[in-house]
Amino acid sequence: MTCLQLADQNLPVLSPEDTVVRALKLMDGHTCNGLPVISENKYKGLIERGTLLNYDEDPETKIKELLDELKPVSIHGSNHFLKSVPLVKLYRTNVIPVVNEEGDYQGSITHLDLIQALGNFSGAGEYGALIVLAVEQPKLIFSELNTIMESDGATILHYNVSPIAASSVMEVTIGLDKKEISTIIASLERYNYTILFTSGEDMLESQLEDNYNNLMNYLDI
Repeated sequence: MTCLQLADQNLPVLSPEDTVVRALKLMDGHTCNGLPVISENKYKGLIERGTLLNYDEDPETKIKELLDELKPVSIHGSNHFLKSVPLVKLYRTNVIPVVNEEGDYQGSITHLDLIQALGNFSGAGEYGALIVLAVEQPKLIFSELNTIMESDGATILHYNVSPIAASSVMEVTIGLDKKEISTIIASLERYNYTILFTSGEDMLESQLEDNYNNLMNYLDI
């Protein structure tokens, strides 16, 4: 999915002639901490709520007087929507304006739409179980994991791999199309995989806690 496909074109925008009080009312009404400023369909920048509050004693101040304080946050519509995630963290905003190569405004990605897209992308909304493993990077063999899952008749819906900080251990999340995974868990244990979390037919909570504690002890070595 591209950023343009995810962009909400119904989110209100501001013009340089709008006032601080109008901008704050629009942000309150749409539960956002920033809005794009547009002039002749050209994107000028994002005005943040915190900036506007600095001028709340003079609420009739116009946005055109604050252009130097706009944030340059934006993303091209042709980019994959995941490229917008770092911008949310960098600018601490829940609105990411989308533009084309010419700087024309094309809509904005809101935090709610982004969360929903991330959920769909990760398979979080699908029926089935999740298994989270801790695997040392040299031992991460996807063909072996595929064989374990498929031998029990399960289809892997998605993988997600992320490093555990300051270690060679990877956190591997596997989404499956079935919930009854007791035999899969048994197979993973036979192959000496460390299981951090499961949903579906879960391991005992005490056993998962032991696995997690063992991993933490290993990382402290």
